[in-house]
Amino acid sequence: MQGNGNSSPTANGPMTQVTRDFTWTQTFGRRYARYGQQGFTLIELIAVFLLLSIMAAIAVSHSTDFGLEADLRGATEVVKGHLRYAQTKAMNSDVSWGINFAGSTYTLQNASSATAALPGEVPQDMTFASTVNPVMFENRWGSPGSATITVTVSKGGSSQTVTVTRNTGFIP
Repeated sequence: MQGNGNSSPTANGPMTQVTRDFTWTQTFGRRYARYGQQGFTLIELIAVFLLLSIMAAIAVSHSTDFGLEADLRGATEVVKGHLRYAQTKAMNSDVSWGINFAGSTYTLQNASSATAALPGEVPQDMTFASTVNPVMFENRWGSPGSATITVTVSKGGSSQTVTVTRNTGFIP
């Protein structure tokens, strides 16, 4: 059955005629040509291209939001670190230390309003607000007092909060 134009019916199947490059198959009175079945149909290619386009659009829309959220999350972690630094300074001295939030920046200060340098940098292009300002930690215990304090870090309409637990000063 190799390329000589012969046809041979099978016992229970359709009649097949093999020519040089393709096979003719006759089933239920119809004749179909198959060219070695290589490649994909146009509909299959369009379907795959459509699915890839949809997945790419979803990935691009998520990646633009990810940059803002990553910046905000990073700035929030820096604020937590600076609050813990002020708390540790208060616990290691006889003076209360805290953070004074002022719009787009904040400073480390003691009970007499003297400022000191913070380790690292204050996050840029963020807005900071606090329910109690300045957030002061009492000496020796590192307690912020009897009120739970919430610090909000905002950028571009999104915000995250940092909670300083009353009495204990725990910062999750």
